[in-house]
Amino acid sequence: MRLIVLVSALVTVAASALLYSNSKVSAADFSEDHRVVLFTAPWCGYCDRARAHLNERQVGFLEIDVESSAEAQQLWRDAGGRGVPLAFFESQRIAGYSRESYDRLMDSVSD
Repeated sequence: MRLIVLVSALVTVAASALLYSNSKVSAADFSEDHRVVLFTAPWCGYCDRARAHLNERQVGFLEIDVESSAEAQQLWRDAGGRGVPLAFFESQRIAGYSRESYDRLMDSVSD
């Protein structure tokens, strides 16, 4: 039982590190005018939640639909995209959507 709990805790920590990390790529690589960049797809429910949350917090962001063009898809791949949503809050990268993580990152982005 202890082994299962320990393995579960390690998997959770590893997943958090992968989802929320400093990245060599930053929002500035995609936009000079935005500190937050959000890669999305039209069919993605978590993308809808992420977009709504950013709008609710009145955070300006650049949205890039990865299915809108080959160029957009290449930008997403260059950013390390493997799924959507993929967001950059300045130099902080987050894959997926978590309200708490987005709040923490939005608070860290200076105006």
